Amino acid sequence: MMRKPFAVGARIVRSAVLAAAAAAAAALSTSAMATSPMLSVPKCAEHDDMVRILAKEYKEAPKALGLVGGQRVMQVFVSKQGTWTIVVTRTSGDTCIVAAGQNWEEVPMEVGQLDPRA
Repeated sequence: MMRKPFAVGARIVRSAVLAAAAAAAAALSTSAMATSPMLSVPKCAEHDDMVRILAKEYKEAPKALGLVGGQRVMQVFVSKQGTWTIVVTRTSGDTCIVAAGQNWEEVPMEVGQLDPRA
């Protein structure tokens, strides 16, 4: 069965974003969290509250999103200063931070440019 290139490319991009989120979350250690300014932000909150907090405290706005297992939504929030936060929202509306950092950088690659054989 032949797959549409967009579907394959989208799956690769989604996998790359989820892998990056997992790697970033795994890289966070207890000592790193102890010095993080994110400690002033609750780890979990209602979605609307979390969006307001990220906008007010870090000037971050939604940049990307994707579905996780059909039950959750993952969002990436980014600021012009380069800070970023990845959150996951459950169907209940509870939103939790899974990773955060600095030096966000856009990768200028279109999904159509991805090699479908990869």
